[in-house]
Amino acid sequence: MKIYRNILQTSIIIIIIGLNSYAIGNGIRLGSFWGILFSLASLAALGYCIHLFRKLREVEAEEEQY
Repeated sequence: MKIYRNILQTSIIIIIIGLNSYAIGNGIRLGSFWGILFSLASLAALGYCIHLFRKLREVEAEEEQY
């Protein structure tokens, strides 16, 4: 079950990074400051989510030891 969850998390992260790259590209092409800003903020939120995924894995590993 963990393998499928890890694959799902990874695929969702890759899709979100792709969408953000597209949004940043369109923001640059159209000269939209707010589009670029919100895309970068979304990438920062994604980075924090990845951080939380890692913390969750550590906690689950500690619980399995007990």
